[in-house]
Amino acid sequence: VALRDLGYSVHDFEEHLEYNLDNYLDFLEGKKDSNYLMEQYRDVDVVVDQPACTLWQTFFHHYPDCKVILMERKSAEVWYESYTKMLQYYIDNHAVWYENYIGWFSSTRSKFDLLNRHNMVRSAGSIHNFLDPSTWSRELWMAQYTQHNAAVKQLVLRDQLLVFQVGEGWNRLCEFLGKDVPDHPFPRENVGGQKGSIPDKLVEFNIFKRMQQEFFQKILLIGGISIVGSVLVARRWKLV
Repeated sequence: VALRDLGYSVHDFEEHLEYNLDNYLDFLEGKKDSNYLMEQYRDVDVVVDQPACTLWQTFFHHYPDCKVILMERKSAEVWYESYTKMLQYYIDNHAVWYENYIGWFSSTRSKFDLLNRHNMVRSAGSIHNFLDPSTWSRELWMAQYTQHNAAVKQLVLRDQLLVFQVGEGWNRLCEFLGKDVPDHPFPRENVGGQKGSIPDKLVEFNIFKRMQQEFFQKILLIGGISIVGSVLVARRWKLV
């Protein structure tokens, strides 16, 4: 939101899914190199959130003159608590009992689940489904976060990098980007575990609604075929 307020075109999680879900999977699954995926962002000013943030080095290779903003928490522990609160909020408020089966009946959800597995590997070093808190490894996840931040600080030139602490406000960000400081407070969104954060927005994404539509259409189709089949079998038995 802050970067949009400064006049930039931004692709966030929603845009990554809506416009480039297949392109990310083609790259992450080794079907294509990064050239086509990166070309889709030529007219986009800013990319944030997954999967772009954990593919930052790929973006940086294709756009070597870009500026990099590393959003850093006070500690890996603070990041872990925020991340898991967000995931737990989704589980508590939006996950349904058939969550793990939606992908069986929705091709879009199947792709989404596959991308999420890649996201978990790259952001948390975990191959597990985030819907199962028993698989959340505090130590492993924090190590992945620390390694990510260290790599950004080591590989990006100092004059191209802003290490930005959550809660800093406008001044350093605007100075780094050469922008005037807005006359309104710095936006505060996606507070982990609170109403109005990413999980609440996720279920309103067009692509998420498409998953639900595909799922229920397929269920109704299968249900209809089953009913017709049962009626035909019953009539056949009566004739016998």
